[in-house]
Amino acid sequence: MKYQDKDSTLYCSLFLLLIAAFVLFKREALTLPFFWDEAWVYMPAIRTMAEQGPSIIPGSIAADLHTGHPLLFYFLASTWIKFWGYSLPVAHSFPLLISACLLISMYYIALQWTSSHFAAFLSALLLAVQPIFLTQSTYMLIEVWLSLLVLWTFYFYFEKNLICFAITLLMALWSKESPYCLIPCFMLVAIVEFFLMKTTRKELFGKIAVIGIVFLLGFSFFILQKILAGWFFFPAHINLITLSAFTYKFHLALNILFHHQGRSVFFIGALIACAAGHIVFKHRFSSAQWLKLISILIFTFGGILFASINFFSARYLLGAIPLLMLGCGLLYGSINSRYYAFALLAGAAIYGGFNIYQSCENKIFSDVELSYTRLLKAQVQMVDHLEKNPPKEKIYAPFLMHVNLNNPYAGFVKQGISNLSSDIGDSSNVYYLALPNEHEPVFDRLQKDIGLQLVYRAENKQARVDLYKKK
Repeated sequence: MKYQDKDSTLYCSLFLLLIAAFVLFKREALTLPFFWDEAWVYMPAIRTMAEQGPSIIPGSIAADLHTGHPLLFYFLASTWIKFWGYSLPVAHSFPLLISACLLISMYYIALQWTSSHFAAFLSALLLAVQPIFLTQSTYMLIEVWLSLLVLWTFYFYFEKNLICFAITLLMALWSKESPYCLIPCFMLVAIVEFFLMKTTRKELFGKIAVIGIVFLLGFSFFILQKILAGWFFFPAHINLITLSAFTYKFHLALNILFHHQGRSVFFIGALIACAAGHIVFKHRFSSAQWLKLISILIFTFGGILFASINFFSARYLLGAIPLLMLGCGLLYGSINSRYYAFALLAGAAIYGGFNIYQSCENKIFSDVELSYTRLLKAQVQMVDHLEKNPPKEKIYAPFLMHVNLNNPYAGFVKQGISNLSSDIGDSSNVYYLALPNEHEPVFDRLQKDIGLQLVYRAENKQARVDLYKKK
C-alpha cells in the first residue's frame, strides 16, 4: 500500500491533532463535579483509600465502599490524587490520561496489525467519535481503564508475548470481575487458533496453562477476601445475578453495541468495504487477520453474556467498543485507494461529529451521554442557590442529588447541607428537588395532591433542576 507509506507523516500529524482536539473537547469536564456512580460509589472509596493509604489488599477500606470489587484501579486512582491533590481537575485528569493512552494504543496496535497508517488513524478516529467513550473519558470510573487493559491483552496474545499477556490479563482480573470473561474467551481463541493456524498441541496446551495460572492468580483476591471478610463476592451483587431478564438484557446489549449512538452505520460500512475490497481490489485477509476478527467477536459475545446475567449498565459494555472499532479499521483498510481513504475519513469525522452533537443535545442524562455536563452545570447552579439561601425547613432530595448535597467527596459541597431528607413520603418535608435523571411518580402525585409551587429553577440548555415548596 504505497499511498499509506507516502502519507504516513500526514496521518501522524492528523492523529496528533485528534489527541489535541480530544483534550480540548474534554477540558470543560475537568472542572465539573462527579456524576452518578462517580459521586456515590467510586470517589468516596478512592478518597478514603487515599487518606488511609493506597492498597490492593481486601479490607484496606470498608467493603461497602468498594462493594467487593478488586482494588487495583482504586489503588492507582487514590495514589494519583494523594500525590497530585484532591481538586476536581486533578481527579478528572487521571481518567483523561488513561483515555488518551487508549487512543494512542488504538493507533499503535492497528498500525502493527495492518502496516497501514490510514487504518491506524481511522481506528483511533472511530473510537474518538463514540459518545460513550467521550462521556466516560473523564469519569473516575473503571471502564476506560479496563478497555485499555483488554486492548493490550489482545495485542500481546497475538504477538505471542505470553509474559506481557499474562501481566495485562492479571491486571484486568485484579481490577473488576467482568474481565473474567476473558478467561474462556482466550481459551476458545487458542482452540480456534489451533485449527485455523495449525498451531501445535504443545502451543495450545501451553497457552491454556498460562491462562489457567493467571486465572488462579487473579482469583487470589477473592480467596483472600473470603478469608478476611467471610465471602468471595459482595453479597448484594450476588443477589443481582439472575436469568429472569436474560433475553431482554441480551437484546439490549446487542442494540447498545451495534446500533446505539449511530454505531450501526460504521459496522455496515465496514462490511461493505470488506466486500468491495475482496471483489474489486482482490484484497485477501490472512488467516492471522481473520483470527483477530473472530477473536474480537468471541470477546464481544462473552461480554454480552456476562452483562446479560448481571446488574445491567450500558457503560459496562465499553470494553468491547475499542476492539470493535479496531476490527472496523481492519475491514475499512481492505480498500487500497487514496481518494477512498480521504473520503472515508471525512465521512467518519462528519458523521461522528453529528453523533456527538446528538449526544450533547440528548434529553436523557446518563453516564453514556454527553448531555450529562449540562445537567451537572444545572446541579451546580442549584447547589450554589441552596448554599446562599439555606432553607430552614426540611428539603427532600432524590438519592443521587442527596449524595451530592450531603457528601463532600461528590465534589459539590465542602460540607453537607443541613435539613436534608431522603424520604419523599416524609410529611415534614417542605421543599422538594426534582431532577430529570431521577424522576419519581410519587412526586407527580404529591404535586397534584398537596400542591407544590416552583420557587427556583436552575437551567443549562435542555437540563433543569427544580426546587418546589409546599403552598
